[in-house]
Amino acid sequence: MTDISVVVPTYNSAAVIGQCLAGLRQQSHPPINIVVCDGGSTDDTVAIANEYGVTVIEAPANRSAQRNAGAMRAVGEYIVFVDADMRLTIKVLENCVADFRGSDAALVIPEKDIGKSYWARVRGFERSFYDGVWWLQAARCYRRLQFLAIGGFDVGLVGPEDWDLDERIRQFGGVHEIAASIEHDEGQIKLSGLIRKKAHYATSFNEFKSRHPGRAALCLSGRQRVLLIIRRPWKLITHPVLTTGLATLGITEFIVARGWMNRWASSVKEQPMDASLNPLFHGKPQ
Repeated sequence: MTDISVVVPTYNSAAVIGQCLAGLRQQSHPPINIVVCDGGSTDDTVAIANEYGVTVIEAPANRSAQRNAGAMRAVGEYIVFVDADMRLTIKVLENCVADFRGSDAALVIPEKDIGKSYWARVRGFERSFYDGVWWLQAARCYRRLQFLAIGGFDVGLVGPEDWDLDERIRQFGGVHEIAASIEHDEGQIKLSGLIRKKAHYATSFNEFKSRHPGRAALCLSGRQRVLLIIRRPWKLITHPVLTTGLATLGITEFIVARGWMNRWASSVKEQPMDASLNPLFHGKPQ
């Protein structure tokens, strides 16, 4: 059986980490090890993770640094990176192992946004227009040795680090999508929460543009996203309430991304780090 590891970065994730780890334990192809890399949680995240018998380590509150530190403790041929608020459908890891071809460098796992609030449903509605759009997706499953060799995620980026690695990993081969999906639980999120996420991620957009101008021209273009949405007018017409929310969210995110509303400046603890602090540059991975 081909071995696969899972790395989960956490920060004050007590409300969701249990369901994430339970889903990993129920996979049809069990992971050889699960590494939870915590960024200094002050709630019960670590205690809950320990109850599931996974490997728990500490790293700075930077998802890229956490993921890279976790990768150093992974032992599988492949690594899958998921967030604490995600649940894997039962065959995700099985699909990853079965679908990884010799010419592949990485695999995309499609995501579906779910949640109990109106704005969580709006986010899920928006994502449904992006199915199969390669430039908006980012890989989550990698060959461990290639991931380590390329330096993993860039700790200097917050937000577009997934797209950045998706671009860099292609030097080793292709990237394609599997059938099984991940459910991203937005919970009771409000519009203000979605906008603060956008403001937080926007801090690294200019750096991403300078590195990958072609990909950035697609990923960061409001026009491109509008074109993806209006190509399915029947969907907009049949869901007027969600369409209204989608328009509101899109306009507000456009304004925030351009720095026109300073009130949404992010106060999130996670910040870009100097490249010298990348955990993969210190110590010896297995």
